[in-house]
Amino acid sequence: MNIKQHLLNTLKTDSVLNLTGDKKVHFIHANNPIAPYIEYMVISETGAEYSEGKENYTKYTVQVDIFSLGNYSELENEIKSVLINAGYCRDQAIDLYENKTGLYHKVMRFNISLPY
Repeated sequence: MNIKQHLLNTLKTDSVLNLTGDKKVHFIHANNPIAPYIEYMVISETGAEYSEGKENYTKYTVQVDIFSLGNYSELENEIKSVLINAGYCRDQAIDLYENKTGLYHKVMRFNISLPY
């Protein structure tokens, strides 16, 4: 299974996109985005289940970042809801502020195990 495509398809719902400035979901880095915007990436992948020497399931840790000029709570809650409903488990989150850009930055990490 292609985790990048799986995560992108999960995030590209109208309920998420309508809360972003550019109506896009960006992989790793957004070029000239309109805030608020979302970036996503795969942090790690490890074998989760094996049989007869073959990997059957892979556990992925993914990160979704929100960058905003102000309050991003509605977007944060919608992303959490969409991912949890798709089978992702929330791992950790942190609120940051980027002094250089003046953007608020929410980091959210999720885990999911998918067939290999």
